[in-house]
Amino acid sequence: MENLFPIFAGIFGAIFGSFASVLVSRLHFDESGIFCGRSRCPNCKKTLRTSNLIPIFSWILQRGRCADCKSRISIFYPISEIFFAGIFVIFSMKFWDSPNFLPTMIAVSFCGLLFLYDARFFEVDRRISFPAIIFAIGWAFFRDFSWEFLLGGVIGLAFYATQFFVSHGKWVGLGDLELGAFMGLILGWKFLILALFLAYFLGMIFALPLIFFKNATGKTPLPMGAFLMPAMLIFLYDGEFFWRKYWEFLGF
Repeated sequence: MENLFPIFAGIFGAIFGSFASVLVSRLHFDESGIFCGRSRCPNCKKTLRTSNLIPIFSWILQRGRCADCKSRISIFYPISEIFFAGIFVIFSMKFWDSPNFLPTMIAVSFCGLLFLYDARFFEVDRRISFPAIIFAIGWAFFRDFSWEFLLGGVIGLAFYATQFFVSHGKWVGLGDLELGAFMGLILGWKFLILALFLAYFLGMIFALPLIFFKNATGKTPLPMGAFLMPAMLIFLYDGEFFWRKYWEFLGF
């Protein structure tokens, strides 16, 4: 069973990724049937058949096109499915026998949803972020050293709230406050600090080539969640390792 668990996790992750890719699109465009409506081709509006809904494989077999009207289907959909399949496998292999397995996977799911939404639409939807924060607060009270996670939430919120009010909303948006609070509540204050450093480093690596090739300027907005959420996943997976390496780097 242990050997098969990553396979089941990957299958479930791909299915959830398929759901997530549709969910973020429906939320953004305020479509009806957000959670239970039938999937349709965005071009011809025809309801997709079961054979069109097999995660990853349907897109490959149909060569990235609708089976009816032959219009192109965005590569965003299979990438979302592969993304969730991958992180579900990675996290399930580490935490499957942990008492925190279920809440960890829920946190991973929220993290992935927030990442997909912000990466695609450059915004944070409160219909995702608020339930994520409520879940994170609830989980914090059931974890050892609850105050570390609650303090992390306060620090994450304050970090972005300060930037928001000082810049009058020019540096960060209100959604970043929610992401900061969610990260802090899940990671705790000490992992949050390092995760923020990593997120800004990832953002810098992404932005510098764009500026160098004049595809962006210093004022071009970037989806902060697209960097915050991967950093959060890394520290949720093994924050102690990076915390230890950080102090070794400082010579302690």
